[in-house]
Amino acid sequence: MNLGGMVKRSLATILVLALAIILAGKTGIGATPETSTIQFRDVTQLAGIRFVHNNGAFGKKFLPETMGPGVAFIDYDNDGWPDIFLVNGMDWPGHAQKHSTPKLYHNNHNGTFTDVTHKAGLDVEMFGLGVAVGDYDNDGYDDLFVTAYGQGHLFHNNGNGTFTDVTQKAGLLGPREFSSSAAWVDYDKDGNLDLVVGNYVQWTPETDLYCTLDGKNKSYCTPESYKGTSVRLWHNRGKGTFEDVTQKAGLGDPTSKTLGVAVLDFDNDGWPDLLFSNDTQPNKLYRNNGNGTFTEKAVVAGIAFSEDGVARAGMGVDAADYDHSGFPSLLITNFSNQMLSLYHNEGKGLFVDEAMATSMRTFSASKRT
Repeated sequence: MNLGGMVKRSLATILVLALAIILAGKTGIGATPETSTIQFRDVTQLAGIRFVHNNGAFGKKFLPETMGPGVAFIDYDNDGWPDIFLVNGMDWPGHAQKHSTPKLYHNNHNGTFTDVTHKAGLDVEMFGLGVAVGDYDNDGYDDLFVTAYGQGHLFHNNGNGTFTDVTQKAGLLGPREFSSSAAWVDYDKDGNLDLVVGNYVQWTPETDLYCTLDGKNKSYCTPESYKGTSVRLWHNRGKGTFEDVTQKAGLGDPTSKTLGVAVLDFDNDGWPDLLFSNDTQPNKLYRNNGNGTFTEKAVVAGIAFSEDGVARAGMGVDAADYDHSGFPSLLITNFSNQMLSLYHNEGKGLFVDEAMATSMRTFSASKRT
């Protein structure tokens, strides 16, 4: 498995899709599917997006360099127009060549965007990986949590176009992990958004392993080379601070190698459940017990492994009721030469992978997703 392309997503592709969707809504592209075909066009440069991702690579082939950056829409100034936040990496200590930070692009309401990163106070260097948008303090303005190698960051939206890094103040400072993804979820329904963070593997520059494909040159190691690590669940105390309730909630599992997080109520009991897509480890589905704890159900639900009983290299994940059955189903993207997983929710706590029965069987086999 060539990990060099393992999680890399084309940021340009993400932006093309995202911006095309915005423009489609305003130009009517694809408005009548009976008589026309949906079309997308690359408007990245035209829209003023000048973002370049820095993965920090300098020849040592460190594992985090294989990870692509996250991106999110956020209407940070509440003007009714979606703005764009782009996560970025940085150079490794001792090998600094350039200054790179996340980017916030303000929507100008005319199809173009302006870089307001410095003005917004978000020009903070970090090895960022993913991002989650949510109003954790219920002040009416969406905040940002950025996952990263090392230390994740919580940025509070001040409501005046600027953000403040409140990671330490919020009680989130300390765990130096390889966090890949995150989601906001009010898992105990107390009215305050809690934070769940997916972590990848146990890796540091000091514990980096030597892997090679040709016996001569160092290559990127596959995730099997490193031990897994648990996700984290941060409970929102309601006063701008959080507490780690991972073990208390029953989410502690040191074998996971999480890349994707999805929030869904798969059994329609009114309590949000959690799905973690894992890389070369079984996926995890945690049912919310309604009392602050979760029970793992992935194996019995049929989504832990492929139909062949193999743990796939799970990457991204999303949940939606695509067939209007009243129950959310799951789509999990997997590594190159692995089928996409389209888990249909049968409505009784059981999922069936229907990817082979759809056109997805020809779409996913050669893709890195």
